[in-house]
Amino acid sequence: MSGIPDIEHRLHGGRTLVGFTEEGEYVAGWPEVAYEAIRAIDRLTGHGPIPAPTVHRILGELKGVGHPLPQALTQVARGLQESLHAFDVHDHRRKPVESVTEAVLLLNQALRKAVELGELLEAAQAAISEQGYHSRPAKSPDVAVRAGHHESDRR
Repeated sequence: MSGIPDIEHRLHGGRTLVGFTEEGEYVAGWPEVAYEAIRAIDRLTGHGPIPAPTVHRILGELKGVGHPLPQALTQVARGLQESLHAFDVHDHRRKPVESVTEAVLLLNQALRKAVELGELLEAAQAAISEQGYHSRPAKSPDVAVRAGHHESDRR
């Protein structure tokens, strides 16, 4: 059996999955960054009206979560199953294969929900894609905005 799995220290874009480099240096891991991004969106959107063109752009980015997340969850589930053969795995409550099987079943449910999430966010974005608003800033002519573009951009 091998020592610490390479996956724990593998870098992508200067970050790891679990937050520590091979040298033991802490760097926020990608799951933590994703969590913090959602928390930031939560904090930024809790203060008043949000016009449809802005929501359209937000949904355009968030719907992407529903597309790569199922693949990531599939790979995590597969890696978890493979770990039973690559490491001397133990579980304090039951046989490791039982806990891994349960986790894989739950990950499969989560990936189906992620696919649905992506589809729903894309549908919500489409529902408001033609909506706009007229802003009336002080000492400025009316500017119509639709789906994130000023009307003057469409000419």
